[in-house]
Amino acid sequence: MGCLRPADPVQSPDGRWIAFSVAAGFSTPGRGPQRRLWLVEPGGDAAPLTDSAVAAALPRWAPDGSILAFASSDGDRGRMALRLLDPVDRDPRPLGEVPGSVQDIRWAGSGEALLVLAAGDPSAGADNDPHVRRSADPLGPWRRLYRVELATGVTAEVGPEGLTVWEFDWHGDEVVAVLADDPTESGWYGAFLGRLDVATRSATSLSAPRWQIACPRLSARGGRVAFLEGICSDRGSLVGTVMVIDVEAAEARVVAPELDVTSIEWCTESSLWFTARHGLEAACGVLTVDGAVEQLWRGKGTFGGSPGLSADRDQRRLVAIRETLHDPPEVAALELRRPEAGWRPLTSVNRGLAGLALPPAERIVWDAPDGLEIEGLLVRPRDTGEEPLPLVAFIHGGPSASWSYAFPSGFWHAALLADAGYAVLLPNPRGSTGRGQEFARAVVGDLGGAELGDTLAGVESCVARGIGDGDRVGIIGASHGGFMAAWAVTQTHRFRASVALACVSDYLSAHYTANIPALDDILFGGAEPFPAYLERSPAAHARTCTTPTLILHGELDAYCPVSQAQELYGALVEAGVETELVVYPREGHGWIELDHQLDLWDRVREWFDRHLVSGG
Repeated sequence: MGCLRPADPVQSPDGRWIAFSVAAGFSTPGRGPQRRLWLVEPGGDAAPLTDSAVAAALPRWAPDGSILAFASSDGDRGRMALRLLDPVDRDPRPLGEVPGSVQDIRWAGSGEALLVLAAGDPSAGADNDPHVRRSADPLGPWRRLYRVELATGVTAEVGPEGLTVWEFDWHGDEVVAVLADDPTESGWYGAFLGRLDVATRSATSLSAPRWQIACPRLSARGGRVAFLEGICSDRGSLVGTVMVIDVEAAEARVVAPELDVTSIEWCTESSLWFTARHGLEAACGVLTVDGAVEQLWRGKGTFGGSPGLSADRDQRRLVAIRETLHDPPEVAALELRRPEAGWRPLTSVNRGLAGLALPPAERIVWDAPDGLEIEGLLVRPRDTGEEPLPLVAFIHGGPSASWSYAFPSGFWHAALLADAGYAVLLPNPRGSTGRGQEFARAVVGDLGGAELGDTLAGVESCVARGIGDGDRVGIIGASHGGFMAAWAVTQTHRFRASVALACVSDYLSAHYTANIPALDDILFGGAEPFPAYLERSPAAHARTCTTPTLILHGELDAYCPVSQAQELYGALVEAGVETELVVYPREGHGWIELDHQLDLWDRVREWFDRHLVSGG
């Protein structure tokens, strides 16, 4: 069985129930991954709430805990519609007529109404890949805010005109949101924090940040707003610094800048629950608005995304999605009266993977050329036998992402390669998250520069330690990692084989054909674009490449259009380099169909076996 992906864990206010969604790790042609709502009582067994024939996500409890609101597919081009469900009789019913596809839901404090965020394009819905281009939608790409009355279902648009709403929060009469005047995916990179007046459908700016922002959270009395700010290449995965604003003062201040925070929720009027990254590790705790940090747990694991933590009304328990190198993702609980006992799983949706024998992974550190310590993971075969082994460097996407102590479903190619007899290095070079904003921003204006040096130093360290065979070294990566896999072999002859997945090969053409050109402006640091784009484009340097390169790409990729793969392939062919290009139909910025996942793995292994094991 594939690894199921639980998400959105929310406790009912009294702590009796925990609702969450569960998505399959793959799909069949013409259908996205199955996603259902589940319910569990601490100490009991989890059970699905919704039928497998529909997609369901975004569970949100009413303030009194009597009703669960959520988003569910309605059969209309993949749109997600608003639904209500009584956790006792468990019979979903529709509420309101929200145009577009539901992306988020908030209840009024009194429970008489809901605010619903909906996108006009169903491809941006809660259960769809926002990076896949589909046909134009008559509602356009705008993300709009609607108020839906609980008693009548009367639905009215209340969001600001001329602005798209990316995220929002609502308490009492206060509504705050992440806003942009550009409704396209690119617009998020320049979004600002605003205070909304739903009566007049207007917005007032609270903060115009330098970097990207996410996770706006209003305190219970509505007087304070907390949010995260940091450099971020992929919407929905921001790791940054906590910022707090007193709404009336409208002046943002940094709180605990040493923390690389992944999620926040208000605990009291002056403190926040948080999850954070510390290098490869994860942590959670309480952070006051004055900057005091109480760490409740830190260790070798990974927390799921927003909401990262959910507390009951009496703050007896925190719940989260948690996984480790050996434990697949499950809903887990931390009892706040005994936090030293650590996290315990409440569900077993991945029981078929529990206890699975996996290749060992360990932390490894080395010095970059300038002496900076770099870390990563090293995955080796379970039965290592004689070393050195053929070595593959696996580069993560982003660049603002990182490898961590996550179940191998997050980097399954590394585990599979290790089982096939390879040592696999998973480096976190400059640009990675988990080591502060200065480290994450080190790629700005130097894309593929110091980060390539960090990676090459990691390879040489593995060779020097006798782990990897210096004559049999390969490189692989997807998205930004795909760019790095293509870029590296035009800058060095260190690698004997490369696999570039979902890559950018020509930043000049990508800037005008991808759906996120604003990211290029950020990563290149305001440099004169044309020469800078060409300078860091693998296709422009293909004539220096001698490394056999396999290129794998999704036909509908909007982040990195398929033309990027075609340009790289053409440039390498022209340079006389051994290369192959495979384009997968119906796939976007990733591979979700099971047959495609299996085919991709077969091709990756065959390519490395041919060039690193069989002698090329």
